[in-house]
Formats: sequence, C-alpha cells, structure tokens
Amino acid sequence: MASYKFVLVDVFTDRPLAGNQLAVFPNAIGLDDSQMQAIAREFNYSETTFVLPSRQAKAAWRLRCFSPSAEVFGAGHNALGAWWVLAAQGSVVLSDSQTTLWQELGDNVLPVEISSRAGQPLQVAMAQNKPRYGDKLIDRAALARVLGLHLSALEVEGLEPQAVSTGATHLLVPVRSLAALERVRVDAEGLIALARPLGCQGCYLFCLETREPSSAAHARAFFPGIGICEDPATGSAAGPLGAYLASRNLIAEGVWAMVEQGDEMGRPSRIEVRVKGEQVQVAGRSVIVAEGTLFL
Repeated sequence: MASYKFVLVDVFTDRPLAGNQLAVFPNAIGLDDSQMQAIAREFNYSETTFVLPSRQAKAAWRLRCFSPSAEVFGAGHNALGAWWVLAAQGSVVLSDSQTTLWQELGDNVLPVEISSRAGQPLQVAMAQNKPRYGDKLIDRAALARVLGLHLSALEVEGLEPQAVSTGATHLLVPVRSLAALERVRVDAEGLIALARPLGCQGCYLFCLETREPSSAAHARAFFPGIGICEDPATGSAAGPLGAYLASRNLIAEGVWAMVEQGDEMGRPSRIEVRVKGEQVQVAGRSVIVAEGTLFL
C-alpha cells in the first residue's frame, strides 16, 4: 500500500476557515492521471494540486491541478497555495526578503515571487500569461435569465460581458451592484450552453461597488462546466479581470488592486492583482490548516 502526504491550505486569506480551500500533495511521484483525478474528486474542493519534478530545467517544480471533474491549467489559488506550502515546509530555499522561482504549469513556465521573513512566506505573487481578449457575449437577455437577474442588472455603461484569458479563459460579466450580485441564482445547464462557445466553463461576475472602500471590485465565480457550483476565490479569473479593468482605465497600471470574492459563501477572500502593460500578476497570503496521509 502506497501513502501520500497532503496539506490542506486556505488560499487568499490570512486566517483559517476563509479563502479558498486547496489540497496540496507536495510529493505526487507515482500517481497517475486517473488517480490524481480520483483524489481531486474525493476531496471535492474546487481544485487539488499535485507537485512533481519539473520537466523544464528553468522550473523548480511542476504543478498539476485538478477540479473534481477535469485537469485545469490556470495560475490561481491552485498554484499560489501550493507554493505557500512548499515555502512553509522548506521545499524551496528562501532569501531574506524576496525569492524568484519558476513554475511549470501545463505548457507554461512562469515566474513566482515569494516574499518572506525568517524563512517563512509572507506573500506569494505569480505572473500569468499576456492577456488575450476573446469574443463578447451579445445576448445579455439570455445571460440575465440563466443568472436569475433582470436584464437591467447587466446594463453597466461602457462594460460588456467578454471572454478574457491570462492562462485560463473566463467570461467576465459586469453587474450593476452588490445587491444584484447577491441575488444571483444560476441555471447551470443554461450557463454552460452560453459560456462554452466562448471557450469558458461558466462566468466570473463582478461589480465596481465593493464591501471595503480600498477594494477595486467585488466578484462571484460560477463554473458548472468543470463541476464548481461557486468558487470562493479564483486567481485565474482575477488576473483577466485586472487586465479588463486596466484596459478601461478603471484601475491604475503598476499598482496592486484588491478583488473581493467569497463573502456570499461565508469564505471571504482577497486577491491582489497588478497589471503593467501586458504583464499580469496575482498575489495573496495563505494559511495551512491541516496535514494528513492518503493511503492507496
């Protein structure tokens, strides 16, 4: 019988039992694709991350990440939480203040910056791919129906629903107010039918009205196409959102902006996003909440 150590970590938060839950297997050597998928289904978190030796000389580690139903490749909480675990457990060598490493994630090799003190991580910041702006969703009436909203809730001046990618493609949907975001009730099959022609598995709803005055946007994430009813923190979508907002001069370039998410689920998450030209970074803190062993 083989055994594999795992760590449970809450990502994009500085306190336990908030943020986005993630299971990390710091040494996944020996697990095949079907086992990784089965383990992700067993944990049933939005994602589970498996750490493997890199196939690329430049990268320190290779990450493979699975939702309960499919492998995913965006650099979000799945990667940030894994690097927090690796740093906290001493699997990477940290300098006195900031360490730059490289991660292999899918076909990409991307930089990771770990800020630390006394050998312990304080923040993990990850680069994502250059923004790619895809198609806009024209039928807002149909979108409103599958979200359980009146059409007027999606009528935001100067902003339209659009597919944007910085590694994973997300349908960004502007909403008029926090009150409208709280009223969302998703028709999963209907949302899948609208999103998949745009290369998306659901949508990332956002509004510019926020709970905290220092935040730039408040968001909710629904990805029924990969088995996620609602996600409490989605770094792979916050990056595209940052690029979308920066392209419309709604956030300043080169400055960290805060995206709120997860409050409606009782798991408040705070995702930092920085955009400078075509460079997009997401950052945040994490908290290790449990460790255990899986026997196979």
